[in-house]
Amino acid sequence: MQVDFYTKKILIVDDNRVNILVLENLLEDEGYTSIISAMSALEAYDILKNNSIDMILLDVMMPQIDGLEACKTIRQNPNYNHIPIIMITADITDETLKKSFEAGANDYLNKPVNITNLKVRIESQFMNAHKDALILNQNRLLAVNETVQMLAHQWRQPLSIISTITMDIAVAYEFDELTSEHLDKSLENINHAVQELSKTLDEFRQISNIEKTASLNNINDTINKSILLIQDRLESNHINIEIDLQHQEDVLYFPNEIIKILISIYTNSIEAFKRIPTDTKKFIKISTKQNDDFTYIEIIDNAGGIEEVLINRIFDPYVSTKEEKNAVGLGLYNAFNILKESMRASIKVTSENSQTTVTIKLPNSK
Repeated sequence: MQVDFYTKKILIVDDNRVNILVLENLLEDEGYTSIISAMSALEAYDILKNNSIDMILLDVMMPQIDGLEACKTIRQNPNYNHIPIIMITADITDETLKKSFEAGANDYLNKPVNITNLKVRIESQFMNAHKDALILNQNRLLAVNETVQMLAHQWRQPLSIISTITMDIAVAYEFDELTSEHLDKSLENINHAVQELSKTLDEFRQISNIEKTASLNNINDTINKSILLIQDRLESNHINIEIDLQHQEDVLYFPNEIIKILISIYTNSIEAFKRIPTDTKKFIKISTKQNDDFTYIEIIDNAGGIEEVLINRIFDPYVSTKEEKNAVGLGLYNAFNILKESMRASIKVTSENSQTTVTIKLPNSK
């Protein structure tokens, strides 16, 4: 795969000007054309706020705020915690490397920096990000198809109402029974149905927007919006929704992404319910709770569970629990990556006694 990464913007963070110059020269010799430097973690934070950075080369040993602490801080910010970070250190002991990866680093380089090692590790991280982007784009195309299907389902009832009313008007006119009161009432009902169509379209347009920055939101509100968008499909499949939403403080996250992830989970449940006996009392239970550090969303269905052979691979790309030939297996993989990279959140799936439990854990960033 040939991809040009040389125009990507790389941020070097090191308190030693000589070290910065050495890295800049090495990168420029390799053909990288967009390099920014910072001599402290605080300066790096300002640069991240005002620039679109594609990679960070971060020195471990720095005064005041060291590289490990800076890495943790960057990873806690949903607006740029997806950026690949390569730690640079003269200390390559197991303890330092362990702390680097625990802080959220993607890779490391030891000093003095070797040009071949630098080139390979940078390209490797850029390539990983590129592959993830390709899979994400593929999943977005699939999500568009799913959104169109959901929108069509939501529009079916108001369109049916409009069709019925217009036929009623035509019949009344044919038999000379169309009074002004009858016509006014029919037009009022048509207008109401049109407003429902417009409202639904606005809702789907909103969640289709790609958010560039996280915002403070209440997770209970986000869950309620997600349920409204898929309510008709749940009802048509005779699936009961049981909700237990405890009081929540607002936290920082991407609400549209959470809604899309939740809808993907509901859709998985709907498809799974189609494979179980029709006389089963189907349910999806949704609950939330919050402590000082995390906000939790738990979704449980009784759609038959997931085979043990799949449960450990369920977040791998192209692994699907569906039997259909067109089951691509990117929904949970994409959810896992969005939650991990964009919100420093996590998702876990367990299955027992014909029930599947999906738990999403969001850090309480404010």
